[in-house]
Amino acid sequence: MTRPLDDALQDLRAAPVDHDLSQLEPAVWRRIGGARMERSPAFGFVPMRAAMVVLALMAGVAIGGATAVSQVAAPRETEVFALNSQLAPSTLLDARR
Repeated sequence: MTRPLDDALQDLRAAPVDHDLSQLEPAVWRRIGGARMERSPAFGFVPMRAAMVVLALMAGVAIGGATAVSQVAAPRETEVFALNSQLAPSTLLDARR
């Protein structure tokens, strides 16, 4: 470069402004916000996500309710010192059952 950077900046400062730049930043942020909404893949899938959550909740309630009803229908009495207790380590480790 033949001209120093300071001289080039002085010339640029002395030149008149050819565009009004007072609203440049808000315009840029508006465009960025609009582009984010258009490009966001999750924005279009909100109804499908909500439907999947509702479906999962309904399946959980149905399966949990059926399991709870079957457990209530066949009550098992658990005794602390019983030999056939369902959660006793000897019962859990016995491979014959």
